[in-house]
Amino acid sequence: MSSVKDTFDSLRMEFNLWQGLLVNCKDKPDNCSQDDNWTLKDVLAHLTSWQEVTLARLVAARLKEEPEYPAWFPGVDPETDEETNKVNAAIYKIYKDQSLSNVKNEWEQRFSEILLVCSLISEDEFSEPGKYQWLNGYPLVAVIEGTLGHHREHRDLITGKKNPSQ
Repeated sequence: MSSVKDTFDSLRMEFNLWQGLLVNCKDKPDNCSQDDNWTLKDVLAHLTSWQEVTLARLVAARLKEEPEYPAWFPGVDPETDEETNKVNAAIYKIYKDQSLSNVKNEWEQRFSEILLVCSLISEDEFSEPGKYQWLNGYPLVAVIEGTLGHHREHRDLITGKKNPSQ
């Protein structure tokens, strides 16, 4: 099991990798789409939305409160493909008329906020399983591991690398 510090370092590195990817995609964003017909904007909108959930959980932990989730989020993570598809469709509707530039800026801001809030939470708070009832026994670091894995998965799809979990 990796340490909380290793997870944070990996998250910062992932942010940097994405920033590099976005610079490389700047002139040809259509070349940075996924196999499932998502454009780069669709991917960033999707990740940005899920970062809202991550941030809600981190802020709740920091304030020792219940998370205040975004309106599109059903309150619990989807467990089936059908539920996931419904959530992703709701996310698409929110962002479909926004520009890639606006979505990219929001993604970058949200990711920066996550890194900032992480720096305000102690390693002990991240490590203790069951500390936050709304995480169903998981330690808070699982939230960071989830966003890290989610970004890796989509980056690998864009760059053509096979996701090792598949």
